[in-house]
Amino acid sequence: MGVFVVAVPVLLVVVLGYAAGFTVAGWFGASPALSEGVGWATGGVLLLAVVTAAVRWRRRVRRRSG
Repeated sequence: MGVFVVAVPVLLVVVLGYAAGFTVAGWFGASPALSEGVGWATGGVLLLAVVTAAVRWRRRVRRRSG
């Protein structure tokens, strides 16, 4: 059960980034193969941004309470 607590939000963030990247690439007339690559890259970048923001927030909270 513990793995799902982490895996589900990670997958949601990656899929959200994938959908956004795929859609935007399609707006610019990219081929489906290129759109898929852009989508996965966007999902990875979004995941990295969310993890970075969470780590920074956690550090800031620890500094204020400590």
